[in-house]
Amino acid sequence: MISTAPQPRNRPPEKPAPPPAKPEPPNIERPRPGTSGEIRNAILASRDAFVSLGIFSFVINLLMLAGPLFMLQVYDRVISSGSIPTLVALTVLTVGAYAVIGLLEVVRSRVIVRVGRQIDGRLGNRIFDAAIKVSASGSGKSGDSLRDLDQLRQFVGSPGPLAFFDAPWTPVYILVIFLAHWALGLAATIGAALLFTLAWLSETHARAPLQEAGQTSGRSLDIAVTGQRNAETIKAMGMGPDYRALWAVANREALDWQLVAADRMGTMNALSRTLRLLMQSLMLALGAWLAIEGEITAGAIVASTIIFGRALAPVEQAIGQWRPFLKAVESFGRLNALLQATPAERQRTSLPKPLGHLQVTGLRVATPETRRLILAGITFRIEPGQMLAVVGPSASGKSTLVRALTGLWPPLSGSITLDGARIDQWDPDDLGLNIGYLPQSVELFSGTVRQNIARFAPDAGDDEVISAAKAAHAHDLIVELPKGYDTELGSFGTHLSGGQRQRIALARALFRNPPLVILDEPNANLDRTGDEALSAAIDDMRARRQAVILVSHRVQAIGKADLLLLMDNGQQRAFGPRDAVLQLLRGEAVAKAGQQTAAPSPHPGSSPPNATAPEAQRK
Repeated sequence: MISTAPQPRNRPPEKPAPPPAKPEPPNIERPRPGTSGEIRNAILASRDAFVSLGIFSFVINLLMLAGPLFMLQVYDRVISSGSIPTLVALTVLTVGAYAVIGLLEVVRSRVIVRVGRQIDGRLGNRIFDAAIKVSASGSGKSGDSLRDLDQLRQFVGSPGPLAFFDAPWTPVYILVIFLAHWALGLAATIGAALLFTLAWLSETHARAPLQEAGQTSGRSLDIAVTGQRNAETIKAMGMGPDYRALWAVANREALDWQLVAADRMGTMNALSRTLRLLMQSLMLALGAWLAIEGEITAGAIVASTIIFGRALAPVEQAIGQWRPFLKAVESFGRLNALLQATPAERQRTSLPKPLGHLQVTGLRVATPETRRLILAGITFRIEPGQMLAVVGPSASGKSTLVRALTGLWPPLSGSITLDGARIDQWDPDDLGLNIGYLPQSVELFSGTVRQNIARFAPDAGDDEVISAAKAAHAHDLIVELPKGYDTELGSFGTHLSGGQRQRIALARALFRNPPLVILDEPNANLDRTGDEALSAAIDDMRARRQAVILVSHRVQAIGKADLLLLMDNGQQRAFGPRDAVLQLLRGEAVAKAGQQTAAPSPHPGSSPPNATAPEAQRK
C-alpha cells in the first residue's frame, strides 16, 4: 500500500503556520508551578546551617563589645585606681573573649564554604540536564549555566553573605553609642546613613556596566571558542586576521565595560574607606570636645570610637562585596530562567525494552522557540528488521523528523509510538539507550575512543565496546590508531578525518544493540571503503532485527530499503514499499513529461503562457 500526499501549487517553502490553538495537546510538557523556586529551595535546604551561622554571628558580635568595654574600664578605673589585679583580670577576660571570637570565625567561615558546596551539589545535575535539554532542543540559549552556578556557589561560600548576618548589629552598636552620649550616637547614625547611601549609589551606578560587561564578555568568549573549533577552516582560508579582528572588537567592548564598572566600584570603595576614616576622626574629635566639657570620660571616647568602627564594618564589607553580589544575582536570574523554562522530568514508569515497532501518525512538528510549522501530515510505520529510507531535497524537513523521532522536539499534534507507547511516556534517558542515533553533524567528545563508543557508561565492558565497533565494521580502523581503543580524541575528535569520526560515531550508535537505529546522512563523509562498511553494517542490523531509519537527500541511499518515505517542503509526498513508491514516481515523471510534450508552443508575438502553469513546467 502506498500513501501519497498531493503537492499544493505555488506553495512558498517553509511558510509559517498560523499560531496553534491556545489549549496545547497533552503531550507538550508545560512548566509546572514551583519550578521557578528550585534555586531558592536549594538554598533554603541549608536553613539549619544558616541558623547556626546566625547564632555564631550573634555570639561574635556580642563578644566584639569586649574590646571597647576593656578600654573603658582601663581608662576610667584601672589607671585612676592603679589596681594591677583588676587590670590582669580584665586582660584575661578580654583575651578569652577574643579567643572565642577567633574560634567562631573559623567555624563560621568553614560552615559558609560548605553551604556553597551543598547548594552546588543539589543543583549541579539539574542545571547540567537543563542546559543539555535546551541546547539539544534548540528552544533557546542555555548560556554558560555551569559557570553561573559556580559564580553563585562562590558568592554563597564567600565572606559576602556573612555581612548580612553582621548588618543587623549596626543599629545595636549605634544604640550602645547613644548610651554613651546622644551627640555621639547622632554622629554615628549620620555616618552609617552616608555609608548606606554610598552602597546604594554603588549598586545603581555599577549594575548596568556590570551587566553589559558580562554580556559582551560572553560574546567575546563565544567568538573565541567558535574560532578554536573551526581552526582548520580559519587557517586554510586565510581568515585569521579578519576573525581575530572580530574577536578583538568584542573583547575590547567587554574590557571597556569592565573598565567602566571597575572605575565606578573603585571610586565608591575609595569614598567609603575615606568616609569611614573621616567619621572615626570626627567621632574622636567630638568625643574629645564632650570630654573637655565634662560630659563623658576619656574611656568613653575610645570605646565609642571603637564601637563606631565596628558598626560601620558590615556596611563597608557589603560595599566591598557588592560586585560579586551583583554577579551572583545575575547568575541567579539566568539559572532561574533556565530551570523555569525546562521543568524537571517527571518520574515515569520504566517500560520494557522495545522490539522496534515504530508508528508515526498525523505528525505535525513546529520549532519549540518560534512555533513555526515545519512538518505536517507525516504517517508511516516500520517493523523490526525493516529499513526505511527517508529521502527528499534539502530543507524538506528530514532533520526535523529525526529530532521528533528521538524526542528532542515534541509533536505539535499527532503521535509517535515505540512498541505502542508514546515516546513522551518513556523516560528520556531510557529512550536514548534504546535508540542508536548517528547525527548529520558528527561530534566526538574529549576522552578515549572506548569511552565515546561506550557513551561514557562506567559499567561498559570491553567486549560490549568491541562488539559495537565490529557491528559498525570499524574495529580494524580503530586498532590502526596509535593507541587503538585507548586513543585520546581531544576536543571534538578533530585529529580524525571526517570518515573516521563518522564510523566511530556509528559504533557508538550501535552500542548495546538498540532496537531502533536512526542514521542521518551516514555516508556524507565516507569513502568507498566506508560506504562498503556502512552497507555491511546495515545488513547486519537488519539481520539482528533492528529497525533502521536512514535519512538522506541522495537517491542512491535507498538501494537496501524495504520502505521509502519521500518528503518535500515539510510534507509527506509518498510512503510505502520501495519498489512501489519508485514505480509511482516514475509514473508521475512520465505523466509530467507527456504534459510538457503536449503543451502548445507560443507563436512569436503571442501573449506569454498562463502564470499558473503546472509546477512541472515551472521546473
